[in-house]
Amino acid sequence: MKKIMKDVNLKIGKLKEQDFEKLYKYLNKLSATTSSKFAAHDFSLVNIQQFYLPENKNTGFTIENIAANEIVAYAIIKKGHIPKDKLRLENYGVLLYPETDCTFAPSVADDWQSKGLGNLLFTYIKEELQNEDTKRMILWGGVQALNEKAINFYLKHGFKKSGEFENKGVYNFDMLLDL
Repeated sequence: MKKIMKDVNLKIGKLKEQDFEKLYKYLNKLSATTSSKFAAHDFSLVNIQQFYLPENKNTGFTIENIAANEIVAYAIIKKGHIPKDKLRLENYGVLLYPETDCTFAPSVADDWQSKGLGNLLFTYIKEELQNEDTKRMILWGGVQALNEKAINFYLKHGFKKSGEFENKGVYNFDMLLDL
């Protein structure tokens, strides 16, 4: 892991198997509001272990508070697309390229939101993806239309809206970023 922000003693890097227990604790400490916006996978330890099996093509990234020995931000990159997103995006006329596209799902712990961790994690992941010749990032399950803070974050980082959809009575935007 790469150390960042010396004054707050954080480090950023790829999730490793030995971090699964910390990730489990992180996910289960999220508020109901935060966890409702992050539904990439179930929060049980067994499902985390299965989610990161090599055949699933998922890579986790974390920011850890070293002093507290806990994860404070987490994101997933999946090579290619998730089936529900793929169908919607194709309906919008988006051409998909599984070899060079990836799907992105970020989260930040409640007490750490609005402190720049999302920017740090996103910048780190973007550099990693560009080094791997990934050409486009797709938001996992889109972003809730009422989540203005997240929408502004994505727009600031160059994402563009590609369409909108309803899921369980909630309106969402699909967003894409050309890398």
